[in-house]
Order: sequence, then C-alpha cells, then structure tokens
Amino acid sequence: MIRMLASVRNLDEARDAASAGADLIDLKEPGAGALGAVSAPSIADIVQSLRAEHPRLPISAAIGDLRPGDHASLEYRASQAGRCGVDYVKAGVPADSASFDIACRTLSYMRGLHWNMVPVLLVDNGLDLRVVEHACELRFAGVMVDTASKKRGNLFQCVPLAALDSMVQIARVHDVMPGLAGALLSKHVPLIRALGPEIAGFRTALCDGSRTGRLNADRVRDLRAQLSGRAAIADPAAAPAANPAAAPAAHPAANDTGFEVSPQSAVA
Repeated sequence: MIRMLASVRNLDEARDAASAGADLIDLKEPGAGALGAVSAPSIADIVQSLRAEHPRLPISAAIGDLRPGDHASLEYRASQAGRCGVDYVKAGVPADSASFDIACRTLSYMRGLHWNMVPVLLVDNGLDLRVVEHACELRFAGVMVDTASKKRGNLFQCVPLAALDSMVQIARVHDVMPGLAGALLSKHVPLIRALGPEIAGFRTALCDGSRTGRLNADRVRDLRAQLSGRAAIADPAAAPAANPAAAPAAHPAANDTGFEVSPQSAVA
C-alpha cells in the first residue's frame, strides 16, 4: 500500500492531517521553499504533541533549501531537527547529470551523520539514475524525488515516467523506501499508483488555494482514500497521459493509465 506523506507547517495542520489519516507527517515551511525548515522550537512542540496523540505516527522534518555542497550548514541544520526527536531528517540533493559528483559527495556526507537522513533528490533539471543507485547503495532508509521550484511544473513534467519507474525499482532492489513528491495533485493518483512507490508526498493538493494556504483535513481524507483505491479520483480525464517515448517497453501488466510498470525496469 502506498503511504501518504502530508507536509504541514504547524501543530494545527499536523493534528488535522494525522486525524484525517495521513501515514507520515512531514514538517515543512512552504513559504520558505521546497524544503523550507520549520523552526526547531516548533518542531519540538509538534513532535511532543503528536507523540502523545498518535504515538506510532512517523514524523519527518525538512532542513531548508541549502546551497549544494554546503556540508557545514547541512550538518548544523540536520542536528537542529534531529535533536527534536523526529524519525527522519530530509535534505535536498541535486540529482541531474551535471551535479553527479557533488551529489555523490553530499550523499556520502549525509550518510555519516548521526541522524536518520532521507535524501530528497531534486529533479528540476532531470534525474540521473546513477544518483539514485549511489543513494540506495549507501543504505538510507528511504530516498525521495521532488521538485525544487513548484513554478516549473510538477514531478511528471520534469522526469519521464520510465525514469521514475526505474527509480522506484532500483530502491526496491536495495530494500530502500522509494518516495515521490513534487506538486502532486489528485489527477496524478493513477500514475502514482501505477508506479507503486512506498511513499507519495503532498502539500499543494491538501491545501485551500496554493501550497502556502491552509491544509484542509477533508482534502487529506479524500486523497488518502484515492491512493488506497477506496474512492473515485476527481476529474480522471485530467490525469496526464503517458508519453509513449518516455514509458518503458511493453511489459505483461498494464493498468488504466496506459503506463505499463516494469517489475525490474532499468535495473541490471
């Protein structure tokens, strides 16, 4: 089953998302960027309250949009969030081919930190699967893909379906949790379900208005039901059509999106 990660900015939103069925609570300040950090005192307050009310609910925290290669800031901010008791600390890593070397150095540095780090591979300029492979070989608990700029389009506009399929399969081969995020909406649920990540992350789709608007518990509840197949997907005709050139070659199992998911795509 695909688990839903709900990004929240404060305790009220965290409580609403948890009560509405979110599987993971992700602490993030959307007004401060794709991985905007919530202040450490706020993280601590949210963690303390959620642990009392939902003791088994995993909590993650983003540490801000950092300059690639700024390992000193990475360590400092990861420590700030980690000390608050979150289960996972999320940090962005550029994942395009031009950034391969710095991505590998950053991933290796992250793996040496004391905290349970989850790299978020930023794919605005593409996804080099070698970065995915390196992250998975380092045995992080999970690896996510996301977009840094929400103005440039959603995940499916930045990365071909075949590459996303391969990312999910590479992670599974290494027993690492694969996660997808990046301005995902209700209309993308068919593609998300076809790809079958372990985690799907949302902010925009859960809010009234833009991603900086107030999280709506009803939206959380509805989207959670759609991910699990318990509810009709709003406006299914709006789901993006699979690009035949980007999709993998034909495989035995197809689905109603027209995208065929490979059991071992691009994994040698």
